[in-house]
Amino acid sequence: AELNKLSKKERAKAMDDVHCVGEELKEIPEMIEQSLKEFDQAVRQVRTPIYEMAVNQNRAFVEDPSFRLRFLRCNFYDVHRSVRQMMDFLKV
Repeated sequence: AELNKLSKKERAKAMDDVHCVGEELKEIPEMIEQSLKEFDQAVRQVRTPIYEMAVNQNRAFVEDPSFRLRFLRCNFYDVHRSVRQMMDFLKV
């Protein structure tokens, strides 16, 4: 009902927001490197027993930059949110 009151462009933007698409983030190597460093620091602060278990089972996987980048990209490089999401993922 409320969506019908919006213009076609506004409606498309609202749907993109709901589905987390539309806004493109320009990645540069320096931003990726800095975000991964901050991610590592944040992980060290919140190490959980689940994380420790995952590291003991497969350190290379858990500490792989491409694995961590998935969480950073999903959260538009919000480091703390990304770390929380990774910790939740490891619980499963």
